[in-house]
Amino acid sequence: MVYIDKNQLNEVEYLFNQSAQGLHLLFDNEDIRRVLSRPTEEIDFFSFENVQKIQKILSDFIAKSSLQSKMEFLENLDQDTYDLLLRTYFNIVENSIYEKGPEKH
Repeated sequence: MVYIDKNQLNEVEYLFNQSAQGLHLLFDNEDIRRVLSRPTEEIDFFSFENVQKIQKILSDFIAKSSLQSKMEFLENLDQDTYDLLLRTYFNIVENSIYEKGPEKH
């Protein structure tokens, strides 16, 4: 089990907010374009297996104590896991934009 404290949650919330404004501090624009150009229906994104994997990697990612350690974590992921985390990250960003109201990024 991964312990996540309030500071770690605040940091990842800050990163989500920056991405919602178009400033992507963790991911390369080419990677974003490559991953998000493929519809989730093509990859069975919400399968039980993926959801379990997403929970684990997202928890591990959030638990990193600094922006640098989060970046190092991303660099050490295999391509499929990196793509899954990137897609999950931007799914969260998109949902947070929709929750905030009519102004969209």
